[in-house]
Amino acid sequence: MGEITRRDFIKILGISSVVLGVGLPETVYSQETTKNFFETSVGREKLELIKARQTNLYKDDKIVREKFKLAASHENPMIKKFYQEFAHYPLSEISEMLLHTHYKKRG
Repeated sequence: MGEITRRDFIKILGISSVVLGVGLPETVYSQETTKNFFETSVGREKLELIKARQTNLYKDDKIVREKFKLAASHENPMIKKFYQEFAHYPLSEISEMLLHTHYKKRG
C-alpha cells in the first residue's frame, strides 16, 4: 500500500465515523440498524456534511498554499521555530504536553 496523505487520512477518518455512527444517539442508531446506513436520513445528512467539509478543506489548503507558500504543516516556519527553540523535536515531552489533546470519558 502506498503512502497515505493527510487528505486520504481525513477522508478515511470521516467515512469511518459515518459508518460507525459516531455521535448518534443510541435510540436513533438502534431504530435504523436494519437499513444500509447511507439509506437512512442520518446517514445521508452525515454524508452531505462530509462532502461539504472535504470541499472546504481543499479550498483552505489551496488558499494556504497560494497565500503563505505552505504545502504541509511541518513546513510552517512557526512550528519549525517552536521545535528549534523550545520543544527540540516532535513528540518530545514538552510538545506532547502542549500540543496534544488528552481525551476524557464524559457522560
